[in-house]
Amino acid sequence: MSFDQMDLTYGRAVSQARRGTLVGQVMGLLAFSMLFTAGGYMVARPLGFTGMILGLVGSIACVLALSFARTKMSSGVALGVFYAFSVFEGMMLGLIIDQYLARGMGMVVVNAASTTAALVLVLSAYAWTTKRDLSGMGTYLMAGLLAVLLAGLVMMVLSLFGVPMGIFGFLLSVVTAVLFSGFVMFDMQRLKNAREGQDDAIMLAVGIYLSIFNLFLAILRIFGFLSSSDD
Repeated sequence: MSFDQMDLTYGRAVSQARRGTLVGQVMGLLAFSMLFTAGGYMVARPLGFTGMILGLVGSIACVLALSFARTKMSSGVALGVFYAFSVFEGMMLGLIIDQYLARGMGMVVVNAASTTAALVLVLSAYAWTTKRDLSGMGTYLMAGLLAVLLAGLVMMVLSLFGVPMGIFGFLLSVVTAVLFSGFVMFDMQRLKNAREGQDDAIMLAVGIYLSIFNLFLAILRIFGFLSSSDD
C-alpha cells in the first residue's frame, strides 16, 4: 500500500469516526429530550389551557433563539435552550393528550405513538441506506409546510364561523403526516451526511425532534378521527 493510499484510508477512518461521534451526540440529545418532554407534560397537566399556551409561546421562542442566535451562544446555553424547548413541547402536548384521555381514547394515543415509532424506524432505515440523494426534497418540503400552515389557518377561521371541518381536517392530517414523513427522511439523511465541526448537533436534533413530534400529532388526529367515525 502506497503512502497516498494510507493517507486516504486514514482520512476516511477519521471522517467515519467523527461522523459516528456526531450521530451519537444527536441521538443522545434526542433521548434526553424525551425525558424533558415527559416532564413538561406533567407540569402542564394541572395548568390546562394556560399550560398549552405557555408551551406554544415558549417553543416558538426557543426555536427562534436557536435559529438566529445559535452562533452567539455557548454550548451550555444552547443545550439549555434545547432542553427548555423540549419541556415547552411537552407542555403543549399535555392538553392535547388529556383531551383524548378524557374522551376515553387512551388506546388511540398508544396506537398513534406506536405507529409513529414504527414509521420513524422504517423511514430512517430507508434514508440511511438509500443511495438516492434526498437533499433536493428540502425546497418541496418547505413549500408543503407553508401550504399546510395556510390550510390550517383557513380551517381555524372557518371553524370560528361554525363551518364543519371534519373531513377537511382529516384530509389535512393525512397530508401533514405524509409531509412530515418526508421531513423525517430528509433530516435523517442530513444527519447521516453531517460532519463534526461543520454541522451543529443541537440544530440537527431540533430538526429531527420537530419532524417526529409533528408526525405524531398528525397520526394522532387521523386515528382520533377514525375512532370517532366507528362510534
